[in-house]
Amino acid sequence: MENIYNIWLICLLFTCLLFLLCLIIPPQKIGRILPFFTAFWPSKNIQLDFQSVAYVALHRNIINRIIHYSIFVDAFAWLLILNSFWQGFLPIAVLLFMVQTLLIKEFKFTILANLILLTILAALLSLFDANIEYLMLWTMLSAALRVIGHFFEPLPPFLIDNSGQFAPMNFTTLKKLGLIKIVALLPIGFLAEFLSGQANRLFLVQINAITSALYKHQHILVWKNVVTKGINSYKKGIKQEPLFKSYCRFFEK
Repeated sequence: MENIYNIWLICLLFTCLLFLLCLIIPPQKIGRILPFFTAFWPSKNIQLDFQSVAYVALHRNIINRIIHYSIFVDAFAWLLILNSFWQGFLPIAVLLFMVQTLLIKEFKFTILANLILLTILAALLSLFDANIEYLMLWTMLSAALRVIGHFFEPLPPFLIDNSGQFAPMNFTTLKKLGLIKIVALLPIGFLAEFLSGQANRLFLVQINAITSALYKHQHILVWKNVVTKGINSYKKGIKQEPLFKSYCRFFEK
């Protein structure tokens, strides 16, 4: 179990490094090895429409979509793990989650998201008595599984060219990608998925999908419109989607 603990800490260290690189490496360069890297920017974490449409576009295969449901579990695993290091972390994390959902500016979504988080978290805190290493193992294995899930998807835009199109996963496109980049994408993809399991990331997108039918939207897209935009981006390329205009601008010739 000690090995799991140490490996998890190493993953956390490299994940923090990846996050910093997303902030400091020129966008036109980091975007060639980490698709939709801006999704990790703090400013983008409150742009739920951007996050949601990108999520739908990147996860069209049914196997991959099912695998990515693990993110919902990851969010709580992360909170419990970090709380085990310092019990003062949890109230701070919950407060930051509340602030983030408030900044999304959809009041009913904010209420529902926080109710879901707090209810499940309270239940887990009262019931959970297993070694924290099991949760660490879960977050690593689920991240690795999500990377495998993306093998069933086409390559995201801008990895190969500036067309903004998704490229089929075949020998021709992989040859264009190059062996070095293929090898590099595996650990980068793992770290990105590892980071995406946190409650402030794709957990909110999945909450959006779950709760969208429960209230009238004022400031964010209804989920069925999110799906429509995501599918159109998948089929026609992301340059035609206004939500991705600022992202595509990084790759203009």
